[in-house]
Amino acid sequence: MKEIDAEKFKEIVKRGMEFLFQDRALLNKINVFPVADGDTGDNLVHTLKPVYDQIGAMAEPRLDDLAARLAAVMLMSAKGNSGVIFSQFFFSFAKALKGKETIGPADFSLAMEKAVHETYESIAQPQEGTILTVLRHTAEEFKRLALNGEKYHVIFEKVILKAREILEKTRDILPQMKKARVVDAGGMGFYLFFKGMAAAVLGRGAESGETGNAAFDQEPKEMEVSELAFCAEWVFRPGGKSKDFLKELLKRHGDSLLIAGDADLLHLHIHTDSPEGVESELVRHGEIVSRKVDSLRKPAHPGPEIAMALLMDSAVDIPEQTEKALGIVVVPLQILLHDRYFRDRFEIGKEELYRRMRAEKDLVVKTSQPAPFDFKTGYESALARHGQALFFSLSSRLSGSYQNALAALKLLPAADQARIRIIDTLNVSAGSGLLLCRALQLLGRGLDIDQVKTEVEARRGDVVSLGYVESLEYAVRGGRLPPLAGAITRLLGIQPLVAFEHGVLVKKGILFSDHNKEKKVVRRFLKKLDQGRSYSLGIVYTDNPQAAMRLEDELAKSPLKISAVYQVVGAAVLGAHAGPGTFCLFALADDQPAAAP
Repeated sequence: MKEIDAEKFKEIVKRGMEFLFQDRALLNKINVFPVADGDTGDNLVHTLKPVYDQIGAMAEPRLDDLAARLAAVMLMSAKGNSGVIFSQFFFSFAKALKGKETIGPADFSLAMEKAVHETYESIAQPQEGTILTVLRHTAEEFKRLALNGEKYHVIFEKVILKAREILEKTRDILPQMKKARVVDAGGMGFYLFFKGMAAAVLGRGAESGETGNAAFDQEPKEMEVSELAFCAEWVFRPGGKSKDFLKELLKRHGDSLLIAGDADLLHLHIHTDSPEGVESELVRHGEIVSRKVDSLRKPAHPGPEIAMALLMDSAVDIPEQTEKALGIVVVPLQILLHDRYFRDRFEIGKEELYRRMRAEKDLVVKTSQPAPFDFKTGYESALARHGQALFFSLSSRLSGSYQNALAALKLLPAADQARIRIIDTLNVSAGSGLLLCRALQLLGRGLDIDQVKTEVEARRGDVVSLGYVESLEYAVRGGRLPPLAGAITRLLGIQPLVAFEHGVLVKKGILFSDHNKEKKVVRRFLKKLDQGRSYSLGIVYTDNPQAAMRLEDELAKSPLKISAVYQVVGAAVLGAHAGPGTFCLFALADDQPAAAP
């Protein structure tokens, strides 16, 4: 093979991803740098999976056009330190192919060299002994062989041996790897990717994830805990500011700072104690497209440890600190905007969705259940860390998420299926979230997984809710209501009230004015509750945090006995159909009636 064209490039990139996907659990296991949070495999799969899903349908005849499209998808989906570095390398590689319909070994090596250079430049403090070292030596060996006139099959055969040799040496470069006695997980990810590419070039079949990688499958001996609290990322449109300017601006906020992309669109990654501080800098210099914030710590929890994994679809709303502290796995629903699907909370944040809904008057938003692969990978990730897993789904009467969760479970080996339980919450948003919080209490008391499932399912009908909808326009656009319903509410100037009962959305009256709407909704909500009980409450809002504060103030002034309360931005599946300006109250009574004062 003298030249690689678009079709061949698709084949070798796809094989590279497949090799990496097979060793996801191993990459998680050996992850100790920059922090030992056990998610390198998850982050690289998150980065590459949208590319893998779309590559088969891509029909660009030219190599440069195809590579540019793949790079754009990867830049948006990148996650974690290794994922953002990976996306920057691929982005720069694709940029170096501009003007080429096909590519020979010499130009391939020059593109790799350029990609390595720009990847180093994208990082505020590049560290040797990481994925960078593996990338650099791989590119150097590729260039040496290409300039000697070797053909692709010889180059890939020899380069993969060099990549493995360098990967082995990462055990002894950085202090973290020396202590843990493992290779760098990000470097291992690139090695697997390149190994898959080589297999495609050499015409070799798929290789089991266990074959040839046993030498790297080692339990880390020692692992350091991060001194910073959050791994934060933003997809960002800079207002004419350079990457160097942004690196200088943000470096004081933390470490592991890297900025992938170019002048049109950037993907920023940083470990920090103050995501809010970073974001306040960014909003002064451009437009935030999406954000992700994950905890780098595992805080001590009061009471017994939760000895199982918890999963939920992205329609379940719980306090952010609870989600991050417990490492709850989120399986994303799909959001359809202008004929393009986004993975909820991964490719578009809730706040960004509501901002767009408010700003783009013709925007049609629809939602769909998670893809089976997302369920499967979520299950696998959870079981890699715990012996059992409990999944919480939004109501089966509102979405196919529950049915897809059951179908995806059957894709697992029988032994793994037996370790997972799935709960149809018959609720949504904080209604489902309160049931998940109830499960945490039961697990803390030592109940087993089947007892918890039985107890939670018995309480589903006890969730009480009441919501305010600013406009029915979004439900009409999404096809949930006929146009006449929207026209009538606009004509009469009334605001609908809704609730979730028996797993479905029902009308619960109207307000004839939005004056003091929070006070009016709280008054009606309290009438639905037993004043002799104490309650846990969830306050859900879309783009109106001030309304949530007013609701909490009104509830605090009421005679209701409140044992716990949290506020949360509402799930996209709720807001997509209810629209901006919506808020909703949810309540779940505690076990016993409150004691008399």
